Amino acid sequence: MKILGKNSISNYIRICLQLVFIGGTLILITLPFLLNYYLQLFNLPTDIYPPTLTLLYVSGIPALIIIYQFIKLFESLKDANPFVTKNSNYLKTSSFCSLIIAIEYFISIFIFKSVFTIIIMMIFIIAWIGLYILSELFKQAINYKEENDLTI
Repeated sequence: MKILGKNSISNYIRICLQLVFIGGTLILITLPFLLNYYLQLFNLPTDIYPPTLTLLYVSGIPALIIIYQFIKLFESLKDANPFVTKNSNYLKTSSFCSLIIAIEYFISIFIFKSVFTIIIMMIFIIAWIGLYILSELFKQAINYKEENDLTI
């Protein structure tokens, strides 16, 4: 199967990302009700409701931004021209959002004292570094491509 173009795997991934974006938006809209239901279902203390709700909103919005940036990145792959400046910018924005989420979970370690917050923080630190490096690689590839286009 093709990677680039209209009937490629990247187009199907873009559609899946759009569905995830819609689902994530619906979850963020209904988050107060879902969290309250979750706390009641598992008989958890209600005093963790405000910090948990705040953490989920403050990290959920950058997560949706990351998904949206990837949707735009995969839209440019549909045109079979991945090495454009806007793709580097999409990756850099996603990197910045990953850093924001990592910082939020670093702060939440002191509130929730859970190993899961440490794991999530580490995942987003790795995503931050990886996406930043990819954005710089894309920038270099764009420069090489432009130099190559000028010599031809």
